[in-house]
Amino acid sequence: MHKGQILVLDEVTSTQDAAIEHDLQVGDACVSFNQTAGRGRRGNAWDASGGVAVTVVVEKATQHLPIAVAATLATALNNLTPTHHIGIKWPNDLYVDGKKLAGILIEQREGRCLIGVGLNILEAPLPTAVALSQLGSEPDRGEVSALVVSSVLDATHLDENTAVSHWRKRDILVGTHQTVCSGDNLVEGIVISIDPCHNLLLQTDIGILELPAATSAIVTHCK
Repeated sequence: MHKGQILVLDEVTSTQDAAIEHDLQVGDACVSFNQTAGRGRRGNAWDASGGVAVTVVVEKATQHLPIAVAATLATALNNLTPTHHIGIKWPNDLYVDGKKLAGILIEQREGRCLIGVGLNILEAPLPTAVALSQLGSEPDRGEVSALVVSSVLDATHLDENTAVSHWRKRDILVGTHQTVCSGDNLVEGIVISIDPCHNLLLQTDIGILELPAATSAIVTHCK
């Protein structure tokens, strides 16, 4: 049986790309503190300065894997910052008091499932972001990286019901007014409920809309 290794690289374009380039196998992980071309969901860029970029290779992507990773990672990180609540912005961005702490990107490439995590540790790259160091924690980037890897691997063992239950406890969107990019359309309204693996219900001026999870995201602009 393959025993997982953690490959630490000084600089990468992205740890997702590096995992493929170094032929990492299931259970392996790639870590870098300097990522020059990081990316997030829907093609957005991810600035990893002052943070860490981690990619973990797992066997396959289940429908509830993004939810499981977000919930498990939020719980683990909250142990480092017990005075602040880490919430989840659907589907799997981690937020504290309206500012982004971490993002998760899951890709299926060359027969492997790559789970990428970008986490702000020492400093926040943008005014709209927050870092662990600002939340009363004195983080060691190596230790935090290992925590991210173990959290991702733990998440792969959660069944859908457990993952959704844990996720719901950290949801920050229900009851708030949001703009949603669904397909090529922008829709505004109040979030009524979220079935995180399947859909979001939005109360709009023209009635209640059901937006599919696979093609929708909370955004300020549509790409």
